[in-house]
Amino acid sequence: MLKKYNDTPAAIALVLFTLGGAFYVAQLLFMTEAWLAENGMGTESVVLARVLGFTWLGITIGLIRTFINGPDGSSTFFMALVIAQIGILINLWHQHLTGAPAVFDDAIIVSVLTALLLIGYLRVRSRL
Repeated sequence: MLKKYNDTPAAIALVLFTLGGAFYVAQLLFMTEAWLAENGMGTESVVLARVLGFTWLGITIGLIRTFINGPDGSSTFFMALVIAQIGILINLWHQHLTGAPAVFDDAIIVSVLTALLLIGYLRVRSRL
């Protein structure tokens, strides 16, 4: 399955990113209330958290499809994914630096996920 990438480091980086996405899917869809409480948010945010969970689900399924079919022709998907991920990274660090409670752990996790995504993307960019 990963052989379709023809780049083992890129495939490993993107598999780790996909696992991170699956982790967020599990937290946001199946443990929504606990995740919100842990991040100091009220239950009125359940709908928005689940929308975010389904977004991560779509991203994760899209990446799994690139492992099955190969990354060729997925330029638009990867560009949208990179832009969204960098936006999430900037937003979380902005929230942390302006004093928002309980976002530091997510900022660190998203920083690592962004690095993994960029490593994978930059290595397969020529094939997209």
